[in-house]
Amino acid sequence: EDWERYAEKYARIFRSQGFGPGDRVVICASYGMNVGANTMTLAARQLGMSIIPEGKCTFPLRVIETYRPTGIVGSVFKLLDLARRMQAEGIDPQQSGVNKLVVGGEAFADESRNYLSEIWGCPVYNTYGSTEGTMCGECSEITGLHVPEDFVHLDVYDQHLMNFVPDGDCGRVILSTLLPVGAKAGNLLLNYDTEDTTVVLTRKKCSCGRTHMKILTPQREAETVWVEGTPFNRVDVERGVFQSGNMDYLTGEYEAFLYGGEDEGETVLRVSMECENPDTCDRDLIKENFIRSFLKYKHPLSRAYEDGTFKVLFNFTGPRGLELYKIKGRPKRLVDRR
Repeated sequence: EDWERYAEKYARIFRSQGFGPGDRVVICASYGMNVGANTMTLAARQLGMSIIPEGKCTFPLRVIETYRPTGIVGSVFKLLDLARRMQAEGIDPQQSGVNKLVVGGEAFADESRNYLSEIWGCPVYNTYGSTEGTMCGECSEITGLHVPEDFVHLDVYDQHLMNFVPDGDCGRVILSTLLPVGAKAGNLLLNYDTEDTTVVLTRKKCSCGRTHMKILTPQREAETVWVEGTPFNRVDVERGVFQSGNMDYLTGEYEAFLYGGEDEGETVLRVSMECENPDTCDRDLIKENFIRSFLKYKHPLSRAYEDGTFKVLFNFTGPRGLELYKIKGRPKRLVDRR
């Protein structure tokens, strides 16, 4: 029954994003213990969609040419890499027949989503889910993720888990499973701490017609670091990388490392970015755009940057020159080495 409910959540998400009978969707999420890929496939059956269960975005490009998928499910960076592979083989992603992308698995900056949408020439929808069955998704309006309130109760607590925070304020996502009378569950959540943070955007009826509340894309609290009393997340770094103008030179791949500490007199953030061609990369432009974006609204951090106690160093590499290429599994893009 758990899987049936998970599939129902994904079916709603797919429907709200415009998927339906006749769509052919490539799933680039791993099967097996991952409930997402399996239950997306079950959801597709409910809607009359066809699923191409690849599991990874490294599938042969003949899949695109032969099956002409109308949608792909994957992560931002896997879909960017797929687009680069297609372009290298003379296939234009915008002419491939793909008219919708669904991304999930990790938080991302709006700037990286917009760039992905520009490369593929189609809308990019966000989903939020976990092995515990917490599936939320954007509708065609792309103004927040709808929470399936008849399946899961979502509260937002303060960081000490003592009190609720008002709508519009950031807090920890706490979930409880909701079941119909007589239903069974193999995985029951009761005030489950996801260790993610979010903001309730609205509880009003959406323009798409749905009445479930909408939340901001959750971020992993474990991916948040503090410097000079100011928090920042991997998404803040990503936002700086994907600034307008930067992507004329960058692939979008990046990694950042934090060194030092306030007791050592300075903290250093080293940001490494992958260039299409390091010899023609406008490094000064990229640095300027990054600093302006990264320090915006972070006044204590901005003051520390001006007085030299917080430094940002940049490293530019050629294709596949980043450390993350040497590590198996999902790359950790912000690493605190203090």
